[in-house]
Amino acid sequence: MAPMTTSDSNKLSPGFWKAASAGLVVAAVLVSGLTGSFYGTGLPWLVEALVGALAGALCFWLFMVAARLLARILSIPLSEFMSFVVAAIGVAIVLRSTRFRWNPMLFYPAAIVFFAAQATLFGALWGWFKTEGRRGLYGALVVVALAVDIAGFAWLANDGSDPYPVAEVENPSPSPPVLDMRNPAEPGTFDVETLTYGSGTDIRRPEFGPDVTIATATVDASKLLPEWKDFKARARKWYWGFSLEEAPLNARVWMPRGDGPFPLALIVHGNHRMEDHSDPGYAYLGELLASQGIIMASVDENYINGTWSGDFRGKEMQLRGWLLLEHLRLWHEWNETPGHRFEGRIDVEKIALMGHSRGGEAVAIAHAFNQLPFYPDDATVHFDYGFNIRSLVAIAQIDQRYPRRMKLENVNFLALQGSYDADEPSFHGLRQFRRLTFTDDDYWFKAGIYIHRANHGQFNSSWGRFDSSFPGRWLLNTGPLISGEDQREIAKVYISAFLLATLREVLDYLPLFRDPRVASKWLPNDIVYVQQFDDSTFSAVADYEEDIDVTTASREGAFIETDGLTLWREEELLGRDKLTQSTNVAVLGWNESGASYAVTLGDDTLELDDSMALSFFLSSSTEKPDDDEDAESVPLELSVELTDAHGAVASVRLLDIAPITPPIKVQYLKIEWFNRAAYNSTWEPILQSYWLPLSRFDGVDSKALVSILFRFNSNRGVVLLDEIGFRGVPMRVEPSAGEGDSEAQTRESGDRPAQ
Repeated sequence: MAPMTTSDSNKLSPGFWKAASAGLVVAAVLVSGLTGSFYGTGLPWLVEALVGALAGALCFWLFMVAARLLARILSIPLSEFMSFVVAAIGVAIVLRSTRFRWNPMLFYPAAIVFFAAQATLFGALWGWFKTEGRRGLYGALVVVALAVDIAGFAWLANDGSDPYPVAEVENPSPSPPVLDMRNPAEPGTFDVETLTYGSGTDIRRPEFGPDVTIATATVDASKLLPEWKDFKARARKWYWGFSLEEAPLNARVWMPRGDGPFPLALIVHGNHRMEDHSDPGYAYLGELLASQGIIMASVDENYINGTWSGDFRGKEMQLRGWLLLEHLRLWHEWNETPGHRFEGRIDVEKIALMGHSRGGEAVAIAHAFNQLPFYPDDATVHFDYGFNIRSLVAIAQIDQRYPRRMKLENVNFLALQGSYDADEPSFHGLRQFRRLTFTDDDYWFKAGIYIHRANHGQFNSSWGRFDSSFPGRWLLNTGPLISGEDQREIAKVYISAFLLATLREVLDYLPLFRDPRVASKWLPNDIVYVQQFDDSTFSAVADYEEDIDVTTASREGAFIETDGLTLWREEELLGRDKLTQSTNVAVLGWNESGASYAVTLGDDTLELDDSMALSFFLSSSTEKPDDDEDAESVPLELSVELTDAHGAVASVRLLDIAPITPPIKVQYLKIEWFNRAAYNSTWEPILQSYWLPLSRFDGVDSKALVSILFRFNSNRGVVLLDEIGFRGVPMRVEPSAGEGDSEAQTRESGDRPAQ
């Protein structure tokens, strides 16, 4: 036997490369099996994983054979190991094209590292056990490969962290008095009964099949979703057992015990995976609202959600809204049917629709369709609804799937949005907020609440902390998230208070929507809230919608003057997704203390008094006021000055009213550069509403005001300003008789006016 040379000692043995080839096969089969388990076909995940693994093995073999044949045809030397490498690359491309939809700049380098590590691990283990020499080299390779695997798996399992903690305001505002009211998130005095209604023939869900409480007729929904066809239709009929011509009306109900009549609220989920049923996830709201004397039904629309066989990609939005109206038709029929268990128990004059995600857009569509005689996309479909829908709640709403933008009138509206919503990262509820107008003499209000560190899924107890399915959820930065319990507690406080105010007319809860600090005893601590509030008493002075002249305002004869500003423009406000927020704003910047922005009110007499308030929307900005990019940001400081016709001037420091929230930055993904590519920006401008009672401006005659001036007292800064105007006192509406124990809703408020 010839002695081993130095050159030979530096070579890895043929057995190493054979074992490394086996490592590539095992890695490809394992990743394919893992990917198969992500498909969610409704089969057990082990079956899905096995099918995926077999498909991966077949794919690997086909790529390997093809590589060898091509190399032979082209007379290219190709080692056995390299043919396995080509096959592994082919499998990686297939996985990326089917279910592993990571950014290619991340996926392919990660795949290369993973496959290389497994090839090295298998080859080195073979060398360690099968050779007597060079065990140190093989041992080192084993350690390196295992270190790569452990580091990779540890990174995927890591929750992440918050790279942008919100800085504390150096001069915090004095907290307003907390509301002397019952916590709206606490159960009321009504006992609660639960039931279900549905087709009675559901083959997947007994609660809507043989165990259903009330059997309901199906509806022909085929014209509302023509895209339900071909493979999608066949796959869904196989899974659910019905076609769209016989769509079921299924729902879970939480009902207060008693004769009623009780207000009615429907809630509908969004586009979670079809097989992972979403309607049970709002039980926490159903139990609460029913205990407070409000019927709540969680509507099942799972059968039109996305699944392995396809997603309708928003083409189903109009069906989501229409189905809500068909459910309302059922409730009205039951209310009028002699002998029915719901006869006379429903207050059909007080109805709310609530929706989460695509369901949030669906409730706006339903409200719009409710007023129409025909379906606008196919006028052969006749509408005849006209229900008295008084309130809408949009939770993490989308506002882009249905091509028609809903312009609503005369309905109360609440939008909730988490800053760490990685599924719908822009506050689309504010788009609907701004397209809602009040045109009659009734009192209406609308509110938007931006909840820092809340996500998309935790508003539904069954969706959870991950706003993406596998494998995307491994990339999510969930470390900054608040707990699911806290997020749902916030939802309970706001949604319950909103429905009590709008359906049970407990207007004493209104201050909660203007300033979250009044609910400090109810809301979870250490969470930043940014609120927007508007109501039908508002009279605009400057809303920046009238023209492109920056010196004009909304009121006739009103005009704008500035002093010392380095930035002054009016522009359309955009969200993180570069879509409009449906409003224009003034962008104001300064780099010396004392700069000002003044609005002279004009000749038209304003009917004001001390019971009213000056209000406006304002946000800090990440923009710089000048070319000095290295200058540090400083806490904003500004005051508001009112001048009357007699020459009297009074000033109020804004921080004596409410804090100015610094820009809230977020990082949805654990990799910063990947986050920028996926979400455009770490910051989205969210305007905050401010409410300054005219009584705070001592010495000024509120009935003779002539100008409003914003004076910027910090050394530098940029703000966004909108909706400058005045608000009156909300109408006081006493709860009507026969609506249950008012003490279950609120402490006795006596004759206190709403704050």
